[in-house]
Order: sequence, then C-alpha cells, then structure tokens
Amino acid sequence: MPNDDAEQPSAIRRGRGLRLSTEGAADAQAEPSEAAPEQPARRGRGLRLSTEGAADAQAEAEAEAEAPPAFALQRESIKTAYGSMSYLTGGTGTMPLVMLHGWGASARIWTDVAAALAERRKLVLLDLPGSGGTPARVTIPTLTALANEVLDAIDALGLERFELLGHGLGAATAALVAGQLHRRVSRVALLGMGIRSFAPDLLAMGLARLPFDISVGMARPLLNFWQPFNRAFMQSPPMERSMSSALLHDKPVAQQLWQDYLSDLAHADARVYMTWLTMPGEPALHTALSDISVPTLCIAGREDLVVRLAEAKDAYMRVPGSELLVLDKCGHMLMVEQPEALHAALRDFFK
Repeated sequence: MPNDDAEQPSAIRRGRGLRLSTEGAADAQAEPSEAAPEQPARRGRGLRLSTEGAADAQAEAEAEAEAPPAFALQRESIKTAYGSMSYLTGGTGTMPLVMLHGWGASARIWTDVAAALAERRKLVLLDLPGSGGTPARVTIPTLTALANEVLDAIDALGLERFELLGHGLGAATAALVAGQLHRRVSRVALLGMGIRSFAPDLLAMGLARLPFDISVGMARPLLNFWQPFNRAFMQSPPMERSMSSALLHDKPVAQQLWQDYLSDLAHADARVYMTWLTMPGEPALHTALSDISVPTLCIAGREDLVVRLAEAKDAYMRVPGSELLVLDKCGHMLMVEQPEALHAALRDFFK
C-alpha cells in the first residue's frame, strides 16, 4: 500500500510514467465567522421585545436570510427519436458539461460533483434509458444503442459544443460519443472504466445475450410491480453490506449518495447489466478510445474490484495524450468514497 503521508500528485501525461495519487488533501481549517451587526428595526416587522441574547439571535437570523441560496438542480425532460429522456440541469457556467452515470445509478449520483462544478459549467445530468426517470426501451440497450440515445439527446438540447463526464458504463458511453463527435466535444473525463484487450468470454456473452434480454423484457411488468419491495430489500443492512463489499473499499463518505444508489439500483433495467458486464471486451469501445482526440482525464480507484487497475490502465493507454489519476483507498464508487479528492481533480481539469 502507498504511504498515506505522501502528497497527492496531479494527473500525469503519458511519457512521464504512471504516478499514483494519495488520499485527498486535508480539509482547509474552517475560520470562525464574524457575527453580523445588528440591523435597525424596519417598519412592518411588528414590535419586538428585547431579551438577553436577542440581538445576537436577530443578527444570526438576518445573516442566514442574506446568505446565497444552496445549489439546486432542476428536473427536466426532452423528447428524442427513441422516447422521453429525463435529466437534471443547473450551473451558472457557459460551457455545457454532459454527465453520464454508471450501471444501476441515476443522474442524482452526480449531485455532489455537480455542486462542485456549478460555477464553472452549465450542467446536464442525463438519466440513461432504464434508469431514474427515463423509461427502458423496447430495443436491446447495447453500448452503441446507449451512445446513440445520448447523441440524440444532445442534439435535442441544441448543444453545439460540450464536454463529457462519465462513470463506469456512462464513461464507456461518453467514449463512444467523443470518438464520433471530434469537432463538438472539447474535453472528456472517464471515471471507473477499463477494457480488456483479449476477452473472448465477454465477446461470447455479448453474442449470446438475446435470450436474457427477451426474458427480462417479458418480465418487466412483474419487475415493476415488485419495485417497492426491491428498493426496501436493496437498502436492507444485509444487502447493503453485500453491495459495499463489492463496490466500496471502505465505508461510504457520501452516505446519502450511497443510499440513493441502492434505491436506484432496485429498479434499474436489468438488461443494461449485461451491457455493463460485457463492456470491457466491446470492440466498439476499444476503437472509440483510440479515436478520441481531445484532452482526456481517466480516474480510477486503486482498490476497485469491479474495474481492475490493469484494465483502467489499458483504457488510458488507448487514448492519445490522455492523463491517468489513481485514487488510493478507493473502490469503484469514487464520488461516494473519495468525494473531496475527486472534486479537486475535476475542478482542476474542467477549469
């Protein structure tokens, strides 16, 4: 294991060797805030009787009232050639940043990341088909099909030039989009994604998935009926421990995001799981990574049991001129386990 006392290096460019990061920098020590001066009484507020400490209470209340509102995302929906697509939007920047979640999650897995980037970008957090507020499609959700859905949504939103941020399956989808739209994508960040150069087992599984997709599609009405029970089951302590051991290296730091993920996983389109499972061996993904010609940042968790570090390195090596950052003491859910380190890296990349 790396020395925990080492400083976290910035992402490095190919040719300088692979450098691994340490944990996120320590939080800046909070400075005590100065008490706001007491404001004079205003007409229309009624008679206020003074008691001990009333001035301080009034000053605190007025300071809170004058504080800027907390960052909020708005839920929107658009119509595409494939059906409706739900998404969250917000941010005060001018450059659009399209954010694509991974398998089992929804757009809200990006909530904290969105807050960290809100002042720099116009944010578009898509719910991929079969996740969150976007219904599953009748057609099989292959990786190429998901990329086509995203392309159509981007066109429907009128985004001429934009950036991409994806995690897991969303990162693979972002790679396919970036590989196709060379002149419209200006920057890409790929989180928790890897490839396997030789994966005949995954190729065979992808070719033989049709019976699974048909079975799950036919069972969808029954699966929808059981969703409330599935959600409760996924958030039960035994299941949460099981999911934690598979996806996390340690206890979640962003506890609410983790609970949101477990809830979203309960009603995600199971057919997309097959797409995610076979993704590392997908030839279209390998080709797309080589076709990306814009600044690209790859971020991986050192202890990720889903995407092994060797697979993350293979993906990074495919993208010309890309950078790789590895977060220590981190599994697959980077935004849940190492939020501060992740936010710092993304703020530095999306300047």
